[in-house]
Amino acid sequence: PGPKPEGAIRFVCVSDTHGRALRDVQMPEGDVLLHAGDFSMTGRPEEVSAFAAWLSSQPYRRKIVIAGNHDLTFDEASYAQTYSRFGHPRQFDTSACRKMLEEAEGVEYLYDSSTSVDGVTVYGSPWQPEFGSWAFNLERGEPCRQRWQQIPSEADVVVTHGPALGHGDLCSSRKRAGCLDLLHELQTRVRPLYHVCGHIHEAYGVTTDGMTTYVNASTCNLRYRPDNKPLCFDVMPPRRGGCSS
Repeated sequence: PGPKPEGAIRFVCVSDTHGRALRDVQMPEGDVLLHAGDFSMTGRPEEVSAFAAWLSSQPYRRKIVIAGNHDLTFDEASYAQTYSRFGHPRQFDTSACRKMLEEAEGVEYLYDSSTSVDGVTVYGSPWQPEFGSWAFNLERGEPCRQRWQQIPSEADVVVTHGPALGHGDLCSSRKRAGCLDLLHELQTRVRPLYHVCGHIHEAYGVTTDGMTTYVNASTCNLRYRPDNKPLCFDVMPPRRGGCSS
């Protein structure tokens, strides 16, 4: 990234780290670390513990994270169906797994909820349209719409695990996995400065619709190698006015 404008907040974005060689990923300087989910392979306690320790060790003043479809123990509603399917020997304690992350030093875990960074509103949600039989899956249509309608209109930065349709969602099959209903809410009502996602490893990169900048920050590539660099953007706090990217 280039020089940070005076007074701006620098957000450093990663996603889909899947526990892969986190200590080998070169993290740039910044103020806020955003992680858009899939920090584990299947959400086992030892994976969550290692990730929480890594997050706590990072020097950013704010560390904000959501879960993703691979983080099975964070979706309590589906875990009874997913734990054996993905090789867990028993049902692990989901609340204990969440607690490890929620109580990690300097870490904020968002679940359909918001936080404020110097007046910049950040909203986080783990959901995506049905994609395999993992966690945090929603049927397309009304179930997705209900979740996205919870995004506050004043959100400046929206973090979801899954992408919006047409932005960071092109799979290797050439099919798009993004959500039309998410795109609709972002473009017609919320209009955030930035939307950060992951989920589709091969769609890593940045796009824009001229109003919102869409950031697919997947760290792992299609072969689950952590080869993609963290992506950064700068936001000017409201009291100073404007934004910069």
